[in-house]
Amino acid sequence: MKKVLTLIAAIAIALFSFSALGVGADEEENYYSVVLKNNAQVEKFKGDLSLTDAEIVYEVPEIGYYQVKGTAGDLNQIKGFKGVQAASLSLSWDLPESQKIEFSGDLDLSGDLNGDLYGDLYGDLNGDLLGDLNGDLLEEAGMEMPGFWPIQWDIQRITENGASYAEHTGSHDTVVAVIDTGINPYHIDLAPNLMPGSKNFVPAGGFQGTEPSETGDPNDFVDKHGHGSHVSGSIAGAGNGMLGVAPDLGLRAYRVFGTSSAESAWIYKAMIAAADDGSDVLSMSLGGWDLFGQTFVKNEDGKWENAGNDVADYVAYKRAANYAEEKGAVVVVAAGNDGLDLSNNNQVMNYLQSAYGSENVEFRGTAKTVPAQLSNVVNVSATGPEDVLAEYSNYGAGQIDIATVGGDTRLYNWYASQGRLDEYLANNMHYFEFNLSADSASNDGYYFSVGTSMATPKVSAVAGLIIDQNNGDLSPAQVKRELLNGAVEEVNGQDKKKFGNGHLNALNAVQ
Repeated sequence: MKKVLTLIAAIAIALFSFSALGVGADEEENYYSVVLKNNAQVEKFKGDLSLTDAEIVYEVPEIGYYQVKGTAGDLNQIKGFKGVQAASLSLSWDLPESQKIEFSGDLDLSGDLNGDLYGDLYGDLNGDLLGDLNGDLLEEAGMEMPGFWPIQWDIQRITENGASYAEHTGSHDTVVAVIDTGINPYHIDLAPNLMPGSKNFVPAGGFQGTEPSETGDPNDFVDKHGHGSHVSGSIAGAGNGMLGVAPDLGLRAYRVFGTSSAESAWIYKAMIAAADDGSDVLSMSLGGWDLFGQTFVKNEDGKWENAGNDVADYVAYKRAANYAEEKGAVVVVAAGNDGLDLSNNNQVMNYLQSAYGSENVEFRGTAKTVPAQLSNVVNVSATGPEDVLAEYSNYGAGQIDIATVGGDTRLYNWYASQGRLDEYLANNMHYFEFNLSADSASNDGYYFSVGTSMATPKVSAVAGLIIDQNNGDLSPAQVKRELLNGAVEEVNGQDKKKFGNGHLNALNAVQ
């Protein structure tokens, strides 16, 4: 199965590649994920594997994970090995073209923020949203207003117009690991907080040999896409052009994407490495679907054949998250951008069937979005202006831990549907619907985007502030308790389904 990871502003989805499922193609080589029952089984597993034609191509021994290349026949043999807990087709994660709006540096705020459509969609955009445009609270905190502060409505919302900066801004004693597309090490708002030790997990040749520009250099963590830099700016933008939520925290890049797909194995390896390196927070603005039931494909004879599921990769993901937590790291993840109620399995399965099924393909059973629905991570939903749940954000009773600003697309989509998107952009309406942050294209570039990807790093930043303010003495469980109880504006009743424990508030966290 292939998985599409929508890193920016679109939808995180699972795209199933049925030609690779082994149905009617027993001799075709593919990549498979294998997890062992325990590490005592490694030598036995390797010995048994040598009796097949399959070979190990990547391994994460800390969690008993091995990726092998072989045929469907090899997979069937591997499933029968005594020490194997689960084996299935490896999931790959794709980088589709991303929706983003480049920023020219123009700070014209004369667009129509008073129009009826804004009011209908979001309420009072003349109040809190336009916040501390003159940077008065920043001055009180002993900080200069960076050039783009007037349009950082998302950061203003979370920091109470910069008031949290007077209390605590973090330090390099605390490091947030950004598991993503890398970081631009020369950007004026990222370089000051980039710590030694960033790593690359994309091997030579990139995804299955399709990226010749990838050398496999473990030190090549430079962002080739932009998403990782954007995320990092929201965490710890240093204030030369923009400010992050925690502008003095340390950052470290763990690159798992180039310009194409990533193997799940690279993500697990990055999580393990980040934890081993002593990272305090793992910020993971990525996600997609794991199928726990079964995929059935109709063959040429009209018979339904079982094409498997994603259980092996789910087990590996769960182990990687547990490993990170045991090492003392808090894992913060995106809820996903499908607009689904994650607590409603019928809705989830209907969505998968509608989006990717057909008369010849059926999904049966259950599915979960990972890493969002792992039990020990902090799962973040996204809000737009005026604390409205973003129309793309996943939600669900008992599924969301916390909510914060990731931007929204309601107004953008309405103008697009009317063929008036040029008007939307000309009036800079995206300035107060999308979120601004750093880019990888230049050393002083920025762009606007939206998504639970944009919400996640802000929660990661506040988790880092809590850790830093307590001198690193809190356990992950204690940090999460402080984050979800003391760093929120609480909500009640049905709002918990959308926002979990409440809306992120950095000032509440550090006072």
